[in-house]
Amino acid sequence: MLFLKECKKVLFSLTFFVYFITVLAIYLTQFQYDGREALERPVPGYNDYGMVAKEIPEIMMPAAVESLVCEYLSGSFTAYPYGFVKYVKLTENKKMQLAKIISEVSGITAQELDSFEGFEQGGYYMDENGYLFYQEPVIPKITMPENLTYEHFRELMKEADRIIGGGSKYSDEFIVGNFSLVPKTYEDALAEYEQFINEDKITTAYARLYCDYLGIDLAILPVFVAVALANLDKRSRMEQLAYARKISSTKLIFTRFFALISVMMIPVVLTTVLAGNLVNNLYPGYAVDSFAIYRYMIGWLVPNIMVASAVGMLLTEISSGLLAIFAQGAWWLTSIFAATGGLTGRIGRFTLVMRHNNLMKRDVFYAQWENVVFNRTFYTVISIAGVALTALIYEQKRRGRINGLPFQIDLQNFKRQSKA
Repeated sequence: MLFLKECKKVLFSLTFFVYFITVLAIYLTQFQYDGREALERPVPGYNDYGMVAKEIPEIMMPAAVESLVCEYLSGSFTAYPYGFVKYVKLTENKKMQLAKIISEVSGITAQELDSFEGFEQGGYYMDENGYLFYQEPVIPKITMPENLTYEHFRELMKEADRIIGGGSKYSDEFIVGNFSLVPKTYEDALAEYEQFINEDKITTAYARLYCDYLGIDLAILPVFVAVALANLDKRSRMEQLAYARKISSTKLIFTRFFALISVMMIPVVLTTVLAGNLVNNLYPGYAVDSFAIYRYMIGWLVPNIMVASAVGMLLTEISSGLLAIFAQGAWWLTSIFAATGGLTGRIGRFTLVMRHNNLMKRDVFYAQWENVVFNRTFYTVISIAGVALTALIYEQKRRGRINGLPFQIDLQNFKRQSKA
């Protein structure tokens, strides 16, 4: 049976062995390490329960205005329009538009902004003794108009976000989390813990953390396994034999794809079972959702494996495994860097590596639920489309209509030239 033969080739490859060990190591060093102790119910009287985002105009407005002035003076704005970090430099026309907004919320005129010298960003720094300290930014004096209402302020921030290009700190999606963080009270911490116990049923929270850890590496590792499988056929001249057979290209390529996914799911399913048992043992006697971690594993992690495998198959067929690894690696790195702005609360519709590195903040995750569903559906669909395109190119080669491509890169030749 073709499917079993393809599974066998993947299963007994060195690349899959490395993949298997890596997935297991991630589980043991990341998730299992964090799951050593159960979360305790908050106790009243503690000085620090962490921070929480609350929509408090008196805190948000001056903080957002100061940030907007700093970014304007630095000449660069940080945004996440599609889940990827983007550093925006405005045209002169847009700078004029933004200067009007800044003038309205800060009392600083456009002329004062453009003529200001001695700007310093401010922030947290380390002194010569290794102590962390905060330095105030050096900017013109801000005087917010007394008649500026919160509603009008939010409208102006929306306009500022539009000028920047969307996905900025001042968008409706990010403004509260960026500029209105306050210390949690005991009541806040207790309410969050009650959500963890009663609404997340414990296991759902751990499922998100588990998928956060494994999702990082499952967005890159499968491309190596997919490339290795394609190169195995080329080295053993199985490609020419496959060309001569009557089996359809679509059946062959899709069988290979599903064999890759099935075999690469083995360590993922194994660690999912281990994670589920770990959580159940941490919270004996509690009502847990035993199947939550399996649902999240399928919905969150399988699309990562699919898209990385599809990229590996498609670009290897078009050009070479080297290009496939480079392209997926660049995409993966871009997505990882985009997440450095926050490990929770920044799941965009096209974010490759979704992050929610927190057992709490359930409301933050589900506030983005539409993005999560769209994101995972999108990557599932484009994975299937990528494999279909691979089958089409494979068929054209098989019929002799394509004999190499203008940008074909031979990985073996590249290695030989590098050694020379």
